[in-house]
Amino acid sequence: MSTLGFFPKDKFIEVSITGHSCPLNCPMCEGKWLKGMIPISSSDELIRLGKRYWKEGARGILVSGGFTREGKLPIKPFIEALSELKSIGFLISAHTGVVGREEADLLSKAGVDVADYELILDEEAIRRSKALNLKPDDFLRGMELLIEGSIEVVPHLTVGLPGSSSDWVRRAADLIGELKVRRTVVLAFIPTHGTPLGGEVPPAPQAIKEAAKTLSKVSKVSLGCMRPPWLKRELDARVLSIVDRIANPHPNLRLRKVFACCSIPDEFIEQFLPDFT
Repeated sequence: MSTLGFFPKDKFIEVSITGHSCPLNCPMCEGKWLKGMIPISSSDELIRLGKRYWKEGARGILVSGGFTREGKLPIKPFIEALSELKSIGFLISAHTGVVGREEADLLSKAGVDVADYELILDEEAIRRSKALNLKPDDFLRGMELLIEGSIEVVPHLTVGLPGSSSDWVRRAADLIGELKVRRTVVLAFIPTHGTPLGGEVPPAPQAIKEAAKTLSKVSKVSLGCMRPPWLKRELDARVLSIVDRIANPHPNLRLRKVFACCSIPDEFIEQFLPDFT
């Protein structure tokens, strides 16, 4: 297996539709991770930004942002902008959060290609890490609705999430297999300084490797952006024979570069290679 290195820059831009604020302000992040994204505040601003970056060579966009207290990305005011960007030719990924029928239908009609979908199957982890009054079935139902809308759903599983049980990855793998999901992204909990969970212990590289191995039996697996930087050297080398994509890999690996998010479908890779014109 030839593993590729994915770098979401240049040809793939990342925007936050809530700027640098997060209404949920969960114990895991408190909005700190939004600071690495391009902040926007309106649909018109998103269209202008997309058109500018398209002229500069961007061909994909990740639409993310802070979640509501219901665990949703407040995407409704931006649906027309997404449709406009899709008509230009963008590959669109959305970090949707948990969705209901309305959000799934709107995202489908807008032509969103990929739903980067955070999947949590332990109620204690949902409460403790995300401060959400939701159940695992809410996360599962959201996935099913997006799949029904013909959106490529890429579950994101965070290993070591505080409150998660020892067998939850196996249970997630069973569901992913049943739903015939093509790709899964493995993440690793990062204790973020200054948050309520900043003192928690991150998962060991072996635990992350075992999760990737379990998931590789039912889908292709990417090692995603969110993982402790100090683990990269050991972790990235350990999973090299299991995953076919690593986001922002340790430079020692010298992987062939793809300038996109590591969740995009295989059929779109070519246009995000550095030598593609």
